[in-house]
Amino acid sequence: MSKQYTEEQAELAEKALTISSELSKLEAKASNINSFLSIVRTYTRAKKLSERMLNELIERIEVLRAEKIDGVTYQQLRIHYHFIGAIEIPKELSIAEVILPTRQGVEIKYSPYQKVA
Repeated sequence: MSKQYTEEQAELAEKALTISSELSKLEAKASNINSFLSIVRTYTRAKKLSERMLNELIERIEVLRAEKIDGVTYQQLRIHYHFIGAIEIPKELSIAEVILPTRQGVEIKYSPYQKVA
């Protein structure tokens, strides 16, 4: 009976350690999200993207290789934000595409995240 009790205590201690570790990760993630939101709140009414905003919000931008499909060149960008990383919007989420006009011959479309191999 003592052996069973000892084994059970060891198992419970291991589970407690695992749960504690997971809790720490979630608390860190929540802290990062709160830090990001506090920065975003300062720019809710911004009409232009300034250099300061860009530096405070974005950690890095990955420019992926361009592809030509049916005569149209496509190039994906992955934006990594400070504190939260790249935002991945699932394909299932119905979001209307956003098209931004740029210089002649270039069109920017925002569409849900697609995992690139």
